[in-house]
Amino acid sequence: MKAFIEEWKLMISGKMVFIMLLVPIVVAVAFGFVFKNNQLNDASVAVVDLDHSSYSRQLINKLDASQYIDVRHVQENEADPNLLLYNEKFFAVIYLPAGLEENRIKGVQSNIGFYVDNTVGQATGNLRSAVTEIMATENAMLAGGGLKGMGMSDSQVTGLTSNMLLQQRLLYNPTNATLMTSVMGFINTVMISLIGATVLTIVPRLREQGRLKEELQHSYGLILRVLPYALVGCVSFYLSIGLLKQIGGLRFEANVWQISIPFLLYTISLSLFAMALGWNAANPGKASPRLLLIILPSFLLSGAQLPVAMLPTSLQYISNILPLTWHFKFLRGMGFKGGSLKYFIPELGGFLILLSGLLLLIFILIALEKRKLAKSEDAAVGGEPVLQ
Repeated sequence: MKAFIEEWKLMISGKMVFIMLLVPIVVAVAFGFVFKNNQLNDASVAVVDLDHSSYSRQLINKLDASQYIDVRHVQENEADPNLLLYNEKFFAVIYLPAGLEENRIKGVQSNIGFYVDNTVGQATGNLRSAVTEIMATENAMLAGGGLKGMGMSDSQVTGLTSNMLLQQRLLYNPTNATLMTSVMGFINTVMISLIGATVLTIVPRLREQGRLKEELQHSYGLILRVLPYALVGCVSFYLSIGLLKQIGGLRFEANVWQISIPFLLYTISLSLFAMALGWNAANPGKASPRLLLIILPSFLLSGAQLPVAMLPTSLQYISNILPLTWHFKFLRGMGFKGGSLKYFIPELGGFLILLSGLLLLIFILIALEKRKLAKSEDAAVGGEPVLQ
């Protein structure tokens, strides 16, 4: 009993009770908010309409009316579905062939192309079911005499069978391989831990060693301190992905030299993000726990495990300030889908804006640190006795 009382007093004398009670509550609220949308409604879809008929427009409207489908783009000429899927603006592309309405009237089969981006399979389950259901309903209407309103007699309608065949293709990850999702998410979590844990402590380490004032005289020197970690991190990505491709059979189609640009942008942005987060810590020991403030948001909001489109709208905006969110855009679009860098100019611009914002933040912190040191020196000088 004495031991129990001793530990109890020790526990309540510090912050442990507060931490044990508050942390699970905060985690429960945060995870509950992040995962409150357990399904994706209104998945964005592009339609390539080669029929240009009254029926094709009617079918597009029926697709768009579904709660699981949002037809955001209709193209009336031939298009490579990959070009529409590279940038993750759409989850799927539906091809309506030429002669669709005419074949429907004649009872001739039409093949409907349905190309689904399956790099994040959780996002397309309801979408695939909805498209399949609508096509089945259209075929059932045809078999049940739905063409009478188009001027066909009972004898003409009788005997017509289902004439729209949905040809579904799961692109990029047809087998739902975990290498593209869980394994890649784990590798990036480890990379954040390794880079973040070291870069977080750069400024606190210099402050503890009494060298920060000297370093602030050469502002760009602090920026250059993150580059070794960024370069090694970039090389590590190459090695990791190369081994996954050779040993695990990872699908990775990006050009080796082109993918180096977003890889390096990611590791530099991550390093600057970590430096800013650990800036005002008094020493490296107090900076290290802040690593969780990088890992948890990155893991939950970047699209590593959960499609960003399934997050609440407010969190979708917040995710754009995380380097890992932009990293996954390039990793999936260029690496898994094989897109060339020229198709990712908007994403490249977004990444550069994020990098510029982080650099601006670092320079603001440098300016504030200089002012703080100047005030400390003035106070020290003002407090010294005046010599006669």
